Amino acid sequence: MAEQAKSDPGSRSASQCLHDQFAGQARRRRNAVAVVQGERSLTYAELHERARALAARLRAEGVGPDVVVGLFAERSVDMLIGMIGILEAGGAYLPLRVDDPADRVSFILRDAGVRVVVTTPVTDERGLDFDGVRVRADVPGAVAPTEETPARTNEETSARANEENLAYVIYTSGTTGTPKGVAVPHRAAARIVRTGVYGDFDEHQTFLQACPLSFDASVFEIWAALANGARLVLLPQQRSSADAVIDTVRRYGVTTCWLTPTLFNQLVDEDRLKDSGLRQVVIGGEVVSTPHLAQAMRSTDIRFANGYGPTEAGVFTCCHLFQESDLAYAPPPVGTPLPGTRVWILDERMRPVPDGELGELYIGGPALAREYHRRPDLTERAFLPDPFGETADGRIYRSGDLARMLPGQLVQVVGRTDSQVKIRGNRVELTEVEAALLDEPAVAQAAVVDRGEGAERVLAAYVIPAYGATPTVTELRARLAARLPDYMIPTEFHRLERLPLTRHGKTDRAALRAETGAPRLELGTAYRPAAGELESLMAGIWAEVLGVPAVGMDDNYFDLGGTSLSIKQAQLRLEERTGVRLPSTALYEYPTVRALAEAMAKHEV
Repeated sequence: MAEQAKSDPGSRSASQCLHDQFAGQARRRRNAVAVVQGERSLTYAELHERARALAARLRAEGVGPDVVVGLFAERSVDMLIGMIGILEAGGAYLPLRVDDPADRVSFILRDAGVRVVVTTPVTDERGLDFDGVRVRADVPGAVAPTEETPARTNEETSARANEENLAYVIYTSGTTGTPKGVAVPHRAAARIVRTGVYGDFDEHQTFLQACPLSFDASVFEIWAALANGARLVLLPQQRSSADAVIDTVRRYGVTTCWLTPTLFNQLVDEDRLKDSGLRQVVIGGEVVSTPHLAQAMRSTDIRFANGYGPTEAGVFTCCHLFQESDLAYAPPPVGTPLPGTRVWILDERMRPVPDGELGELYIGGPALAREYHRRPDLTERAFLPDPFGETADGRIYRSGDLARMLPGQLVQVVGRTDSQVKIRGNRVELTEVEAALLDEPAVAQAAVVDRGEGAERVLAAYVIPAYGATPTVTELRARLAARLPDYMIPTEFHRLERLPLTRHGKTDRAALRAETGAPRLELGTAYRPAAGELESLMAGIWAEVLGVPAVGMDDNYFDLGGTSLSIKQAQLRLEERTGVRLPSTALYEYPTVRALAEAMAKHEV
């Protein structure tokens, strides 16, 4: 077990609200740097003052306890001002992904009943189908800097939230074909930053913020720093890549970060954690690879911890500081519940299973979300009456995760009981992707499965075309991109005559996962052979990496089945044969052989 946090407990506010814990640190560490991004930084006092100024403007627009406010912001200092300002006003923030399709953002705003959205200079200029009030996070307000943070005004005091009020609403993939909002109160979120179970959280640490706000691990990244007087470093506003993470860690002396297993595995494979300066790393979002963990533990002095938990249970349910003995298990254990949190492993009749046997994991205690926002039907199905009478609010959450209890009362999570999967750490309901495909006129039937393990897991779509239709990969990817986040768009598209069924008449996903001979849909672009030495070399490398017979000049790397993992392979092979090392973002910006070769010739990459 890790040492307890070393910061003075008396320095923290007695309140369990996130912003009150931050305010306590702002009073105590006024001139300490709170946040850094590039050349811009704010002290605790400056960040608090700007957030209070924004809060005053939000209260004037009717924001108060349990009022959900959209936060449409890129990763930036202004994003943090917006988040803290919303909480200081008494409201709950709803993060909106800047790169999500406009239709999805509009649906979320309508579904959540949002009337106020906080924007930044960057996002305020973007099209947003929204009839409510927009408030810029960066516009100066009426609260001026003072030598000491003043006592709250009557207006501020009346607007204060308590630990049972909402802190945030995060939308996740939904089984009904549309996303659903998980409404999390302060009591559930604040508990993850007060414990020393899985790390040292104190003013001597520097935390990295790299996750999108719509990924609940961002709650840990941000508040483990700001509630404990530490420094928070924001990753530059670009795709989160191994290069960007390690460069930022080394430049700013980051000591603590959270990594998805996908990114963790890549850093281990490239031996980039050694001498990085990191002291503690929390891994979560997907199953952890035991071989990668073993290599990292034996080659570095970093303390590695597992952070497991669904969004419905306040980011982390179980945490565990990895020990050598954990390497005997694949996957390694997720550990024991955080203080005050309860877990049960039950059979289909809601009876506890013997230790060592598989069952479904249920969660109870202050970790639980309040509900699915404005969806009592979904809430009732997932948040069940406590059959054991052991929780204060009488509820337990059905996680859908398959788990067993290992010796030492360590929980091991091994899979799912339903159609939910994790892709690059993001939760995906396969039925939501299928619903989007079935909305396409060219598609009569469709099924989506996950294929591969851990960091290499991808989505594969199997399509039965509508009569007379000839859907192409390019067409379907473009249509899906207009309504789904990029991590929910399948990597593979296959054509079938009929879908395999189980004896109960349901889609046989196991048979589809084993299906390797189904033909792929046509790309939808005319094949033009590579011309020129560099183009021919790149086309050959892409064909090798992606396992396709040939790559044309105008074939899109991602339409061919390219992923973030295969990009690294392609770049390494190109570097081996030409000596040219491309930045990690090159293929996202120039996804065809023609475009990339032209950019290289002009020295644009």
